[in-house]
Amino acid sequence: MFLTLREALPIALPVMIGYFTVGATFGLTAAEAGFGWFWPVVISLIQFAGAAQFLIVAMVSEGAGFIDTAAVVFLLNLRHVFYGLPFLAHRPENPLARLLMIFWLSDETYSLLTSRKPADPSRVQVAVAGLNYVSWAAGTLVGSTVGQLLPLSVDSFSFALWALFAILLTEQLRANRSFVPVIAGFVGVAVLVPLKVDFGLGMFISGLAATATILGWHWLLTARQRGMGG
Repeated sequence: MFLTLREALPIALPVMIGYFTVGATFGLTAAEAGFGWFWPVVISLIQFAGAAQFLIVAMVSEGAGFIDTAAVVFLLNLRHVFYGLPFLAHRPENPLARLLMIFWLSDETYSLLTSRKPADPSRVQVAVAGLNYVSWAAGTLVGSTVGQLLPLSVDSFSFALWALFAILLTEQLRANRSFVPVIAGFVGVAVLVPLKVDFGLGMFISGLAATATILGWHWLLTARQRGMGG
């Protein structure tokens, strides 16, 4: 176990730093919204989906009901199905490790693990996901606690998530040398902006548009290869 954590820590560290900072931002945001220090930590431990957690705080603060909040969070988190099922198809084999990986897998963890060539052993991947989870929860605890004591501005921490995504995007491009995901992202945004829908539904629609773009690109590439082969 200790050796596995030693292998996983250098891999997870870049995301851990970003997660701790953004988790602290979530804790501060929730504390400012009146959630206290305890409930933000509980949300991070049982939900562990950054965008959805901020959405929960925003919707509850605006008086949204449980059913409405749950439905929007479900739509927002539905994007995990698109990459989670293929990623977890053959790993890990241990049932408990598989359940933990399903719960711990996030956008950034997926991007980090899939950018490493060759892929790390399953035990190391699970440890990386677990370290990222702990880092997020620890950041939330620090942020929510500090938010009760000091009048800090949440805006001063807003750069962290953007910087983290920029680093992960760079690593993905270096590993896979393909701009198709970037193009798909732009298509998703282009579809989303004119619709002016709420955040959760917007994430779902843009995710569908981006996925359709990638599938269409794959179909065209496969059709071209078949044509050349014929």
